[in-house]
Amino acid sequence: MTCSGGAIRAGAVLLVVLAVLPGCAKKLLPPSPDRFAPQLQEVVTRNRVRLELAFDEDIDAQRLAADSFRVTGPDGDRLGLRGAGRGRSGDRVELWTLPQEDQVYELTGVVWDRAGNPGRLRARFRGSVRADTIPPRVRSVVPEPGSEGQRRVAVRVSFTEPVDTTGELSWMVIPSRYDTLFARAWQEDWQEVEFAMRDTLANGEVLYFLLQPGVRDLEGNRNRDPAFTYFTQDSLLEGDVVYGRATWQEGMLGTGTVLFHGPGAERMTSAVAPVLSDGSFSVRVAPGGYEIQAVVDTNLDGLTDLASPLTGFNTEAESIEVRLLPESLPRSIDGYRR
Repeated sequence: MTCSGGAIRAGAVLLVVLAVLPGCAKKLLPPSPDRFAPQLQEVVTRNRVRLELAFDEDIDAQRLAADSFRVTGPDGDRLGLRGAGRGRSGDRVELWTLPQEDQVYELTGVVWDRAGNPGRLRARFRGSVRADTIPPRVRSVVPEPGSEGQRRVAVRVSFTEPVDTTGELSWMVIPSRYDTLFARAWQEDWQEVEFAMRDTLANGEVLYFLLQPGVRDLEGNRNRDPAFTYFTQDSLLEGDVVYGRATWQEGMLGTGTVLFHGPGAERMTSAVAPVLSDGSFSVRVAPGGYEIQAVVDTNLDGLTDLASPLTGFNTEAESIEVRLLPESLPRSIDGYRR
């Protein structure tokens, strides 16, 4: 070895500096894996049926289940848990209980972080007596309206909180021949329900699905927004987008439904769409002439209070306005389907 500074004398310390040559990959030490269990930071009682748990890191929401937790009162009696799910952020968990009392409870359980580390928790909190007065809302509907190329004939509706799965659901499927073929299944968190069938749709056929408002949460509050979608298994969903508005002289109360009867001489119900609280509606339908009728259930009792006369409409017009009137013979929305 030669150096520009002359020969290396005996006893000198040789310092070797390794340089990274261009084109050579730089190898870094692998990141240290997370081996720390999640730690509970806080328990917050939002109301008498809802707890919020805050942790020091994100929790694996896929592994949350009500039976992973236990809440007991001072006398040792167990407080029933109705659901567990992700909170407002990844590091928070929500638990839904039977109504609490103004007493100290003990909470035990286990959660997992995203690295798979289990964290066992034990904490005490004072129960709340504040009732939940906020109605549940529809968080999402899958597939989205107008979806194409759907392999499965299935609709998933997710709510913002657990709901009463024992209550009746009012839902409608168009074409009606598929109505009785759908099976309903609730998820363990009581916040999501799936409607699915094994059959496939006919070529070029569009399926419309509408879940009516009125689903109750665990405190009995009713949701006021519908869950709606339409889709096809074909690669292209053809048709014209129709915009409309339902008006009433005293304003708009609640949400409703608009039914499209036709096209064709039989005038069978071939499409459906929700009427929103401002009276507007929109949906894609096959081109042609229809008879349209809008109906509204203002108090969520399952019977219509307002209805419009049958109104002729052709999709070439693109938009339509219908006028609501008090319904003399209230009936369920199914009573208007042909």
